[in-house]
Amino acid sequence: MERAFAAGHLGELTQVIPPSLVDAVLAATGRVQSRVRKLPSRVVVYFVLAMALFGECGYRGVWAALVAAPGMPDVDPSAAALRQARRRLGSAPLFALFDQVKGTIAVEDAAGSWWRGLRTVAWDSTGILVADSEANRSYCGRPSGRNGVGGFPMIRLSALVECGTRALIDAVLGPWTQSEESQCTVLCRALRPGMLLLADRGSKGFALARSAAATGAQLLWRMSADLQPPVLHALPDGTYLSMSTGTNERDRLRRWSRHKRTAPPQIAGVAIRVIEAAVTVRAADGTTATTPLRLFTTLLDHHRYPAAELAELYHRRWQAETAYYGLKITLRGSDRVLRSHHTDDARQELLGLLVVYQVARQIAVDAAVHAGIDPSRVSLAVTIRTARHTVITAIGTTARQGCQLTPVIRHAVLHPRELAPPHRPTRILPRRVKRPISTFAYNVTRKNTPITNAKIAFTITTATDRTRRWRT
Repeated sequence: MERAFAAGHLGELTQVIPPSLVDAVLAATGRVQSRVRKLPSRVVVYFVLAMALFGECGYRGVWAALVAAPGMPDVDPSAAALRQARRRLGSAPLFALFDQVKGTIAVEDAAGSWWRGLRTVAWDSTGILVADSEANRSYCGRPSGRNGVGGFPMIRLSALVECGTRALIDAVLGPWTQSEESQCTVLCRALRPGMLLLADRGSKGFALARSAAATGAQLLWRMSADLQPPVLHALPDGTYLSMSTGTNERDRLRRWSRHKRTAPPQIAGVAIRVIEAAVTVRAADGTTATTPLRLFTTLLDHHRYPAAELAELYHRRWQAETAYYGLKITLRGSDRVLRSHHTDDARQELLGLLVVYQVARQIAVDAAVHAGIDPSRVSLAVTIRTARHTVITAIGTTARQGCQLTPVIRHAVLHPRELAPPHRPTRILPRRVKRPISTFAYNVTRKNTPITNAKIAFTITTATDRTRRWRT
């Protein structure tokens, strides 16, 4: 009977996702097999996780990687059998498994993860392409734009990412028709006091800000250019106090801010501090470009939380984008579409990607901490590449007593030639159209080349217009 479970491994990643953990989530979700056959439920869970590592392979290729090592059982299921086993398993065990591995992993005062005693986190939304089947089209829907409807259905994924480590604290997935605001409202369940949440202009609206602030976490969000809150009280550092309110109270607050002849209206809202800055980028050839930046934060003490530092800190929000790059490009593969034609199978496949990504981040960060280096120097690509090798060779499926976990992966990622330099020059990557509709069409963004060795300066601007219009 033990040989039936021999293919249930993930190389050295099995030390982080042991069979006992997999059996526990199977029991909790009621997916334990009634009788042991060629493909027990535990083996199918590891097969789904292996699909994330070997995304370029078909079902048979993924299975061949699991049983490639000498001594593995001579079990040769067909692609149809593997697909049916996935369908029997469902996505519930992968949801439960992701709940077990998600969370913060940065140690206290780790570089890039903390700022003045606050753990910096960021959230954002992205789209995951899925197979163009009738079931996926009816559930997910297709994205549309000025050039028409997209070629593939998409699952919307919103994640709360820990800055510095790029670990997934929590994630929410649903159809593309589900809004980013609604998914981020669900992500508020993962916010805690002592966190500083960074967000871009996609996070807007009083309801979302109120939900996030109610968790006790602090906010540092960018505001759109058309959102101009009234100046309720100017501060000496050039910032000013205002309030985020609902649509019913905005007119009252706007009228009072114009004249201030009476007592301020009693309205419900979130007290905010608005920071307006000019970001100047100077390239090595001397050319400069200036961009306005308007942020709001719930950190109201301008002495304890300087405006210039907050404006510079907002740059960490991009680590949510680099986390998605690691998930969608480094792990899944560039422009690769999820293979599943059934909606629940697509969710299962995506959750397998999230679990493997999170475990890879945990191993990389733990190796960096023990080596005393910045986790950002450890390559996710090397971590995943070495993990694939250990799956094929079935090395390290069990941890050795008294030894650190995943020694082969640790040795590979900490090799001096695989580490990124400790100090990298600042780079600016302007937005570009990466996939134009026609390769012969004129692409106005083709000249937006990356800028290396750039110097960035932040200048806090003083708000003088006290008759701004107020929108939510």
